Amino acid sequence: MEEQEQAQAEVNLDEELLVWQRSTWGNYGQHQNFYLFAIDTRQFTQTPVFKLVTVRHENNDSRKNIHRYTYAKRRELIRLAREGYIFKRVDDYASSSKRRISVSYYTYDENNRTFTLKSEQGLRDERGFFDIVELPDGRKLRVMKDAIEQIT
Repeated sequence: MEEQEQAQAEVNLDEELLVWQRSTWGNYGQHQNFYLFAIDTRQFTQTPVFKLVTVRHENNDSRKNIHRYTYAKRRELIRLAREGYIFKRVDDYASSSKRRISVSYYTYDENNRTFTLKSEQGLRDERGFFDIVELPDGRKLRVMKDAIEQIT
């Protein structure tokens, strides 16, 4: 019985995770996009995950709409996390009348499970919009669209 519980608790390192998506439908700009960025907490750079790891692309376009997906194995993301990266997840959804963009930040813990990082989002100053993300070691990063800075 204990072995079963331990086996269920283990994370499948070969599981493919979505790291990029572009889907469109309808006539009014409806879409569902997903982007996963890796933030290097030592160099303060932000890079799309698909540029850093081995990925598998899937293209299911129809005559009228786009349905494209990119996947990476969980072990590749965990490797990046061990190298000092955190992840920024951006979900962009638009219906014919509303648009919603949400951002979250996470990393992996020592048991290879996702760990959501505390963040304050949608802050604004004279330089534009930014988020403040608290890292597990207590440092805080100011994350903007095109730059990352350590603030404590």
